[in-house]
Formats: sequence, structure tokens, C-alpha cells
Amino acid sequence: MKLPYHMSCKESHPRLYQLSDGRFQIMEKGDLAPLMVGYQYVLVEADFAGYVEVLNLPRLEVADAVIYDPRGKQEILSYKQLRIQQHFSSDMVRDINLDGERFLLMGETYLFVSPLLRQRLDASPFKYLRFTEGLSEFADGET
Repeated sequence: MKLPYHMSCKESHPRLYQLSDGRFQIMEKGDLAPLMVGYQYVLVEADFAGYVEVLNLPRLEVADAVIYDPRGKQEILSYKQLRIQQHFSSDMVRDINLDGERFLLMGETYLFVSPLLRQRLDASPFKYLRFTEGLSEFADGET
């Protein structure tokens, strides 16, 4: 049976919070990473966004993103937001459609990819990506 792959970044990043105006505010010290996943957001560097945008993946929209750094009072415009419209919960992991190349979200916080998309991304120049099969990274399989 095929399982989705949890996708994360090898680099850590500060938590972000989406403001009412749509910007993402940095909430703690730390450097931004090329892939940042948190509650209700997936932000990626522009090069990665351009790479996946041309793949024309189902249920994926790439949108401009603004990250606000309150310490330096500056806006960072070099990221894009991946808006993923395919969701699943841990109890339905065996029933999700993994055909083709696609991103998926478990709950509001965890990014997954189909096996075919994982193969493509493994061969891509984005070496900061990390993949784990299924829910093996989640101790009890719950979110």
C-alpha cells in the first residue's frame, strides 16, 4: 500500500503568525528557512515556488507572501505561499488519493507529498528537503 511522505525542511525556522492583513509575522528569534510550515501556512523560497508552479499540480495555488520582521521593522518579499486544497486526517491516511504528483495537508499543520512527487523532489536541486514515509515521525499517529 502506498503512503504519503511527510515533507519538512532540514533547517529550523522561527514560528510565524498570520496577521489580519495577510502578512506573516516572525514570532521568535531565528533565521528563516527555505521551507517553513506551521499552523495554516506553507511558505517557500521563490525558486522552489517557481519549480512546483510549472508542474501544474492539482489543488495547489502559489501566492505572493509577505513576511514581517518586527525587530527590524522590515518586510521580506522573497517567499511564496503554497495554498494546498487537499486535506486528510490521520485516521484516513489509508484512504487518500495518492495518484500522480500532489501536495497534501494533514490537519492544519503538516505537509505531505505523494510518492511520485517525492521522487521528483528528491531529484530536484532543493537539497534542504527531508521526507519520512507515512506517519512514522508522529509517535501516536495523531495530530
